[in-house]
Amino acid sequence: MKKYIRTIARNIYHYPHEKKIKDRYKKFTKYDTDNIDYVAGVQRYLANMKERADSFVFSESSDVTSIYSVTYGCLIESLYGGIANAEKNILRSYFDKHQRQEDGLYWDYSYDVKRYFNGSDGWGARHLVPHITIVFDRIGYQPKYDFLYLEKYKNPDDMIKWLDSLDYRHIWGSSNAIMNYGVVMQYARDRMNGDFSLAIEAMEEYLVKKINVYGMWFDGDVTSQEERNEMIRGAYHILPILYYDGIDVRNSENAVEEILKSQNKWGGFDTFIASSACEDIDGIDTLLRYSIMAGMKNDSRVISAINKAKTWTLFNQNKDGGFVFEKDTEFSYGEQKSLSSLAGESNMFATWFRLVALEMINDFLDNRNSPFIRTPGYELPL
Repeated sequence: MKKYIRTIARNIYHYPHEKKIKDRYKKFTKYDTDNIDYVAGVQRYLANMKERADSFVFSESSDVTSIYSVTYGCLIESLYGGIANAEKNILRSYFDKHQRQEDGLYWDYSYDVKRYFNGSDGWGARHLVPHITIVFDRIGYQPKYDFLYLEKYKNPDDMIKWLDSLDYRHIWGSSNAIMNYGVVMQYARDRMNGDFSLAIEAMEEYLVKKINVYGMWFDGDVTSQEERNEMIRGAYHILPILYYDGIDVRNSENAVEEILKSQNKWGGFDTFIASSACEDIDGIDTLLRYSIMAGMKNDSRVISAINKAKTWTLFNQNKDGGFVFEKDTEFSYGEQKSLSSLAGESNMFATWFRLVALEMINDFLDNRNSPFIRTPGYELPL
């Protein structure tokens, strides 16, 4: 009953909002989207957001640089080989200065301490690290200090106990935590000689056993589109851990069918047209990886869905070259003023996330060579 009431309330709120977006989207689809040079736009946007090598602002309306913004700036810039050797040394020094020796986590004084270290795993100290590890792989360095915060789950028994404690019905939030620990453990194992092999094996064996009939991680029956979306968003965070270590996922063909069902008619991956950068990449990334594992890469339905997703993603690019998180909606990352953007305004997080989605699509469709390198987590190549 509560879910039904929430759906009605959301319909009342979104209807006028979405009608305007639908009208603009219809006009957008009349253009030849295949010839849109979104990379040139992004490079122009990045130049406007960059103050110096180790200083990026989050959005046009934000005048404070911080470690999240710098990280996203580096991730975007490095996708297209734009970080000079001299800047790499500056960035190494920047991240080293922001890392705490006592636990290996990164810190920025512009953030709310309590929220940053003790909030959800969808933002904050643990969430930031698997972004920074990609940057280090890109610039060819390693973190100054070991990731000692991982030690509490280094013992396989402790890892299993922790995994057992998570909520697999509301998997979106739980999967963020799994990704934050699993991906960084893989990085520490492969780049820093960290002794996490047994913990990773325990996690992977647990996750393989946990796979449901849909090829994903969700307890109970899937009886609504909301639950289907929740399941897919959880898979987005977990699948790369297994994919990186070459572990097969059973029922991959069923996963493809569920993800195809979750796509709306405009190409996004939410019930409503104004799907966010998170919701879209959750659907796009999982559809691509599961299709490959299931031998369905050339399935006409998959190709059609991916092309629709590409068009929708391009629609979210602004004239300044950046991308929005969600059309016509304000955004605040971790409820931090320094990580906020106005309604309709581009921001660094959304620009990076939507860029990753587009480059994954291009790689899948063999449009051009992938800009990704083999690194655990968000930018793991197909």
